[in-house]
Amino acid sequence: MTRGTVLALGIMVGVMVAAWFLSRKAMQKNYEYDEMQLKIRAKGYQIGFYTALFLLMIIVLLYELNCLTVVTPGFAAFAALILSVTVFTIYCILHDAFISIRGDSRTQIAVFSLVVLAEGLASIRYLTEGELFKNGVLTFDCGAPSLMFICFLAILITLIIKTVRNRKEAKE
Repeated sequence: MTRGTVLALGIMVGVMVAAWFLSRKAMQKNYEYDEMQLKIRAKGYQIGFYTALFLLMIIVLLYELNCLTVVTPGFAAFAALILSVTVFTIYCILHDAFISIRGDSRTQIAVFSLVVLAEGLASIRYLTEGELFKNGVLTFDCGAPSLMFICFLAILITLIIKTVRNRKEAKE
């Protein structure tokens, strides 16, 4: 391992430990969702499920037609599932059903920021070392951090925008 790789792994471990501590602190609180939030979350689960189903059907069709050769099957399935979770999360954030009634958006933003930082560092390492594609194919081990970075960044941006909007509305 190169010195840069060891440094990047050390930083990622530190970020993940910090995220674990923050999530443990957040889990100690008693979170409650009202009936409307539970209804919205159920709709979000439904949208996420159908997103996963649709993406997996598209992936299977593309593989059967030999049209999808730039990614491995494992990465393609992982991408479909992660994208469906991202759709669910963004739907719930936009409809005020992601953070509970007594929840703290700052803690959520901090945790998502740490995950984005860790996955971003891993993605940068793969890009700079030229390991993102192996034999012209995007594999799970190299592509997952980049996909996770993009998805968590989208969730983080949505969460920040929604938090700012909610605070502006509360002031008015």
